[in-house]
Amino acid sequence: MPDTHGTGIPISVIIPMYQHWELAPTLIAALDAQTLPKDRWECFIVDNGSDQVPDPATLPDFVTLLECPRPGSYAARNTALERASGELLVFTDADCRPRPDWLERHWARHRENPGGRLIAGGVRVCKFDAAPPNAVETYDTAMGIPQARYARRGYAATANLAVPRTAFERLGPFDAARFSGGDAEFCLRAGAAGIPLFYDAEAAVDHPARRDWPELTTKLKRVKGGQIRSGPWKRRLKFLIKTFVPPVWAFWYALRSDKVTPRQKLTVLRVQTALWFVEMAETLRLLCNGRMERR
Repeated sequence: MPDTHGTGIPISVIIPMYQHWELAPTLIAALDAQTLPKDRWECFIVDNGSDQVPDPATLPDFVTLLECPRPGSYAARNTALERASGELLVFTDADCRPRPDWLERHWARHRENPGGRLIAGGVRVCKFDAAPPNAVETYDTAMGIPQARYARRGYAATANLAVPRTAFERLGPFDAARFSGGDAEFCLRAGAAGIPLFYDAEAAVDHPARRDWPELTTKLKRVKGGQIRSGPWKRRLKFLIKTFVPPVWAFWYALRSDKVTPRQKLTVLRVQTALWFVEMAETLRLLCNGRMERR
């Protein structure tokens, strides 16, 4: 990353975008509503090869549009790192809706210990409309992106993660070769270098529940590809063995969830069981040199 200290911008917001530009109005409205004044932050949306990209002139002044032709959200985030001037780099996803005090809270937590830690913000998976949830939406509401659980294990999803510039200067960027798990890999790399992860549930974003079976399985396949094909061989072997063990932890997590009703928990258990069979099948396909899911 270039040395851009002294530019006067405390925060750089970085958001990768692939295809789903119809989500941009909701995202941009949530950014526009931030309580932290706009002269205190900048925003980069990085298009990652969408078929249709808006004219930059149609975007608000506080958004800078960048392009990254290399596939993968971590490659796109790295593209923005080369342009970002903030002391704190704050990441979210195109389909998220940050709460109004999101940036203000991240900045406050950062100032308590400048440059000394990563900050994982809360992620609430929910429906963005009032229609009754289907089985997939019910499952994702209960199980999707358990950020607090991730943080206890030393990593966080880039749906809501703040990283001091000094951490990237020490460790380098995200692993651009990964299509999944690059956020966990970076956080664990930071932890090994003595940079801890702090969790703040109130620096929150809302994330839409996935709506149908293909959305759910595409994510599972992308994650499984990252687990089986990336990282040290011992870690890959651990994920391989774990795949063929019944997901008792997931069943227990679902039963303890306070995000769904007791009746909905039965739906969650059914979906989780079906996903386990998909996971095993995908793992066998990858072991036979099948192509990784990239998006």
